[in-house]
Amino acid sequence: MRIFLILSLVFAFSSALYANDEDNLPVFGVIDVETDIATESQSIEVLSVSELDPDVRHFPELVEKMRTERLVSNNPYVLLPHKPNYLLPLTYQTRPSDKELEQALARIANEPIQREDGYQHLEAVMQFSIKTILAEDVLGKLSRIEFGYTNRSFWQAYNSAISKPFRETNHEPELMVTWQMKNYWLDYVGLSLNHQSNGQSSTLSRSWNRIIGEAAVLVPNAVVHVRAWWRISEKNSADPEDPSDDDNPDIEKYLGYGELTYLHVMKHHQFSATMRNNLDWNENRGSLELGWSFPMTSKTKGYIQYFNGYGESLIDYNRYQERFGIGIKLSDWF
Repeated sequence: MRIFLILSLVFAFSSALYANDEDNLPVFGVIDVETDIATESQSIEVLSVSELDPDVRHFPELVEKMRTERLVSNNPYVLLPHKPNYLLPLTYQTRPSDKELEQALARIANEPIQREDGYQHLEAVMQFSIKTILAEDVLGKLSRIEFGYTNRSFWQAYNSAISKPFRETNHEPELMVTWQMKNYWLDYVGLSLNHQSNGQSSTLSRSWNRIIGEAAVLVPNAVVHVRAWWRISEKNSADPEDPSDDDNPDIEKYLGYGELTYLHVMKHHQFSATMRNNLDWNENRGSLELGWSFPMTSKTKGYIQYFNGYGESLIDYNRYQERFGIGIKLSDWF
């Protein structure tokens, strides 16, 4: 009570001291701040649609994306979206496994380990993908050299029993050379040097390096995109004590040698299907990922995703998995 009385007296004295100086009076409540920001117009030049293939012009959002990327290509303050960026706060995976983690812990403890609390079916999945344009028009009009990075994380966000860890994170940097074609049956071609890794060590380590060729064809209301890869060879052994060997020598048996994506555009909705297959009739394996993005706000879209097969993440490349997810897309293919 005495402290409150002393503070009241100090405040009253201070107010009286500055009563004749309006600039020094303390201000309480809502401050009247001018919210209108002055702007000015600048003249800019954008890519002319005459430079684009007629098939591209049927997709206004793709034209806008290409114009924007070229406009900001020399701006050091801008990083461009590469693959779609999304957050799926609610996903359900059918076959969570602690096998790899238990093996890694067993090597450290030198005895078998079986955890009481393991990974849950419910988790969050997010993808963050950016790129920067290093050079333009070096191999003809609308050719580019780009560097991209994609991060995909699987987060046990609701698993309090084991402190909500990130179960798996895949890193994918790549150096790309791409061409926008005009008056050819192919509308886009590209070649990239790609590395993908989960950044782990010992028995948890997964990684591979690829040279990837890709091409896209625009058809009415849709895009057909094909990627084919050749894996850069490593040692055939898989010794956890040797970081220089091959952590996953049989990964092509599960992820195959390429993938096919069909993207259907219906106004502001996009429906996608991505398929992989190892083309082995005796031990056939592959995957199917389906996606539907739909408008929510001017900047975000709702997103529903379904995955079935092998290779959703590197740690699960050889485990059959099925997942349903719902969330938001921050940036789409276009």
